[in-house]
Amino acid sequence: MVLLKNLILRNDTLKDIFKECSSEKMDFLINGISSNSKEIKKGYIFVALKGQKLDGKDFITEAQKKGAVLTVAENLKKDNVISLKEGMSRKVYSLLLSCFHEKQPKQIIGVTGTNGKTSVVEFCRQIWGQASWKAASMGTLGTKIDTSNEKNNILKSNENLTTYEPSRLYEQLHFLARKEVSNLAIEASSHGIDQHRLDGIKFSGAVFTNLSHDHLDYHKNIKNYYSSKKRLFTHLLNPNSSIAINIDDSYGEKLHNELNKSNHLILTFGQKEEADIQIVSSNTNNKSIDLTLKFNNKIFQTTIGMIGQFQIYNVIASASICIALGMDPDFVFKSLGYLKPARGRMEIVSDNENKSLVIIDYAHTPQALLTALSSLKHFAKGKIITLFGCGGNRDIEKRTLMGQIAYQNSDLVIVTDDNPRDELPSKIREDILQGCPNAIEIGDRNNAIKFAVSKLQDNDLLLIAGKGHETTQTIGMESLPFDDYTVSKEAIKNIKKIGITS
Repeated sequence: MVLLKNLILRNDTLKDIFKECSSEKMDFLINGISSNSKEIKKGYIFVALKGQKLDGKDFITEAQKKGAVLTVAENLKKDNVISLKEGMSRKVYSLLLSCFHEKQPKQIIGVTGTNGKTSVVEFCRQIWGQASWKAASMGTLGTKIDTSNEKNNILKSNENLTTYEPSRLYEQLHFLARKEVSNLAIEASSHGIDQHRLDGIKFSGAVFTNLSHDHLDYHKNIKNYYSSKKRLFTHLLNPNSSIAINIDDSYGEKLHNELNKSNHLILTFGQKEEADIQIVSSNTNNKSIDLTLKFNNKIFQTTIGMIGQFQIYNVIASASICIALGMDPDFVFKSLGYLKPARGRMEIVSDNENKSLVIIDYAHTPQALLTALSSLKHFAKGKIITLFGCGGNRDIEKRTLMGQIAYQNSDLVIVTDDNPRDELPSKIREDILQGCPNAIEIGDRNNAIKFAVSKLQDNDLLLIAGKGHETTQTIGMESLPFDDYTVSKEAIKNIKKIGITS
């Protein structure tokens, strides 16, 4: 708990917003902050946010009855209400929470891009861990802590969000700081950036991985999508921060050009000769990739124990930001050989007796699916079977495009369900099938995976795409237990007993 006058002194924006509060209000003892009226207790500040379906203003009376001593809302002149300008409530909510949960790890980097965020934050945490630093990563896989006493401790999130909602986010930052975590890599989604969830974080670094078609149901067009990503670099970074940018990506090159006159230290990476960290060559082996890299006119060679050409960019992205932040390049490049892939990212389930491979990957965008399949072609000796679906209540435009990509890069395509949510599953599959009319349609994902495994012959490769690390399948309002890895593992064990009909 903290006095309101002491709380707002921690941030200049809050000092300005609350400057007309009476001395009586300034002496309010604040016990918590929430935008959910159901969570309000005595001494809380209630921030009325407008969502897609509900408006927080409709719950102010309920919040006050439950003990809210102060309410923050946009364009509302009432007693005990701090009235904000239009569009300010989410930013103020994050700032209030960051000041209430005051502690944060000393060094925090944000990783943004359409694909690769989860892997990059995971790799950064591992590199820092190899240096015996107390490190953590936060995002799609939850909060993972890697300290001397707590190796790979995972704090799972029930929100199923890449970037947590502010109430959980700042509480977790405070928790990590109390655990003496010094370095944190956090996934910065376009939604999280656009909705000001990250505005209270003291970022000292940021990474741009790539940008391609995704989330256009929310952003409406690619220009808005890019602008949301860019905001991490132009509005949220501390002065003189470190930045790593993939300049092989057209939007990465654009971002680099637009930031080139900033006061930040920027390291670029990619295959282009002008990249600060250049990928000189790569050679794909059975389950590893040999890399030759160039930095400061010096050649570095390493082997990463992963499959998938795109993992090269994820690995080099993490190396780039670590070096930009001051880590010794020799140490960083040597550490790459010890990195382990993130859960559900080009994850090999097991080898079958007939030397076929089953691989789980989170690829759920057109570019991610194309990149995954293109990578697998490098070492596929037999047929490539692709199994995937598309989520409901999400970007409709990508469905047919993903169908086309699967059709053009696979020998067999199986279209199934992937978190249909409130949409009719058959309609989602129908949209996908417009791009791959010869695909086999099996709605039940469990049966689809079993069927796909049963079709594997000598040296074939099965890519199960879309869900990766997820352990639930959302149908309607219900999230049911479901794990691609577990189902495929069981199917491999019982391959001789399978009898499935589509």
